[in-house]
Amino acid sequence: MLTLEPAKIADTETIWHLRNDVATRRELGLKVISFAECLDWVANIVERKSKENLLVAKDDKLGIVGFVVILGYDTNCGAIKVSIGSAFRGRGYGRQSIKLSNDYAKQHSIKRLTAEIRGENYKALFAFEDAGYSESRTFTRGPSNTEYFTYEWNA
Repeated sequence: MLTLEPAKIADTETIWHLRNDVATRRELGLKVISFAECLDWVANIVERKSKENLLVAKDDKLGIVGFVVILGYDTNCGAIKVSIGSAFRGRGYGRQSIKLSNDYAKQHSIKRLTAEIRGENYKALFAFEDAGYSESRTFTRGPSNTEYFTYEWNA
């Protein structure tokens, strides 16, 4: 069974490995960060110095398999980023994490979540659609004009 729970400082090493995963960096447009940078990031979120929420996706047998970040939200809107470790993909954890994130949003009075997804990431597109998101716009980014889709979920 998968659960989502707020990250703790003790989760930092696992988050750091997941965050620096090649596939994660590519899909979320992230650069490699040092352990110290990751620790600072997690600490700022845990200590509520940031408008981000960092949730770890935990399988009851395997432990942490991924994480979800809900960025800069107020009571109206937040942006969601979901990452599942390469070793755990293809097991439905992404889809489950998105659905659990919707529940988290409702519990915290967040009325709308948005996600930007690379156009070639079909599994993510389908997972967000299955979790109740709908496409709101398409755009390109970067020198290679990579296609992205923005998906929205409304409580």
